Amino acid sequence: MAVVPIVDIFAGPGGLGEGFSRWSSDDLTFKIALSIEKDPAAHKTLLLRAFFRQFKAEDVPQHYYDYLAGLLSSDELFDYYPKEAGNARKEAWLHTLKDGDIDEVKQRAKAALAEFRCKEVVLIGGPPCQAYSVAGRARMYHLERFQEDERHFLYTHYLRLVAHLTPAVFVMENVKGMLTAAVNGESIFSKILGDLEFPGLAVKKLDRLKRAPTRYEYDIYSLVAHQETLKDELGLHVRPLKPQDYIIKSEDYGIPQRRHRVILMGVRKDLDPQLKRRLEVMAKVSVKDVLNDLPPIRSGVTKRENTWSSWFDALCEGLSSLQSQNIDSAVFEKMKSTRALMVEKPLGLGRKITARDKREYPRELADWYLDPKLGVVCSHEAKSHMKTDLWRYLFATSFAAVYGRSPLLKEYPNLLLPAHKNIDPQNKESARFVDRFKVQTGNEPASTVTSHISKDGHFFIHHDPIQCRAWSVREAARVQTFPDNYLFEGNKTQQYHQVGNAVPPLLAYKIADIVGEHMSVIIRNKNGR
Repeated sequence: MAVVPIVDIFAGPGGLGEGFSRWSSDDLTFKIALSIEKDPAAHKTLLLRAFFRQFKAEDVPQHYYDYLAGLLSSDELFDYYPKEAGNARKEAWLHTLKDGDIDEVKQRAKAALAEFRCKEVVLIGGPPCQAYSVAGRARMYHLERFQEDERHFLYTHYLRLVAHLTPAVFVMENVKGMLTAAVNGESIFSKILGDLEFPGLAVKKLDRLKRAPTRYEYDIYSLVAHQETLKDELGLHVRPLKPQDYIIKSEDYGIPQRRHRVILMGVRKDLDPQLKRRLEVMAKVSVKDVLNDLPPIRSGVTKRENTWSSWFDALCEGLSSLQSQNIDSAVFEKMKSTRALMVEKPLGLGRKITARDKREYPRELADWYLDPKLGVVCSHEAKSHMKTDLWRYLFATSFAAVYGRSPLLKEYPNLLLPAHKNIDPQNKESARFVDRFKVQTGNEPASTVTSHISKDGHFFIHHDPIQCRAWSVREAARVQTFPDNYLFEGNKTQQYHQVGNAVPPLLAYKIADIVGEHMSVIIRNKNGR
């Protein structure tokens, strides 16, 4: 079996790498040779997962699960398996990519690739997107030297690796805002496409080199749209893809989330097998499909004793205060019946999971998420919420249970309007932030999980009124399709941030299936078979 090495840059917590690492066929598999990440918490997550992958699935030691359960420190875990820990440290590199360090990066990458018999490499990664996202541009535009901000050009580090490593295939991910971003009137997306098609010439100009680092050129493909051959009075010609053709809508491909991202696949022209397959549209997967087997938990209450009775008393205060408000009667009855159910089954902050029968899951999801050796739910603790936010969550989830959707701001009682200077009872019909608080209803894919979930969680309210809280890290990770045995390192804010920034591993797995087919043909052609 051919083992194709992967270099993963701007790796984050490893969503793309996880998907590629889990894919294999009868004649080919992928293996991470090197992953590069600058954030210490995300790097620690990468390091732990690199350690996990040193073992076959059936041979992962119990000590790993003891670490996930909090019974061992990471140093103790790695001390038990020094060889595997050493390999993991070589794979996961804490490093900030910057101008002028290409020789160091190239040297580190080539040392890692030298251990593989296969000399064709696949490059993956998603350059940070603050300057391309619509929200990021809105925050940054007023700053001086916005047009020259280096965050517009982080893709050039990716471009340099394409030029210097000459991968057979590369996959680059970014936000769809890059399609409309511009610097000094020039479309960022058009420039990126042109540079990636001719990386050697682009890097020669960028770094003022005497000669281009490579002569190789690349075909850039959409993973969801085919180029069409048209016939008109001028004869046959190929219709160029539109920028929107490169957007992958994750919910169309079995991901429980409406996450829309630009993903480019580049194939070296001298190797290009010109395969026609693209991602296959699948039935929608809902929030309930991936969250309902997790044990129910409650949140804490800010500035109060962290007990069930303190939490429950805060909710009861809210119901009493809301009796005088003009609330839809069906919603208020749901709120009262929810309070009664809370008394019947008092919830804790987090607890051990009860193994679930795989038959209750769609087959693909069961095999993807569950690990029979895993005895606990990792990172499944709720944030603490302010008392007034708990009231809003109870109202919003009860409304969603009655009407099947999250309430709009104008449908909130005046007492529950957010304390925001642009919102008051007189303007709530037309105020901005109309969905500042959003219940992720169970029967549909979720909204896009973003790094902002680390701030407050108001946009990711659990659909179960009894739990009355924002998602835990594990629930956000489930919606992002990380397996349950994938642990995010760092504090809770850092964990949420990592999850929100990642590529869904299950989507990456499906992309790896297409890349793997390309690589199989490329390797067979090179071997003359």
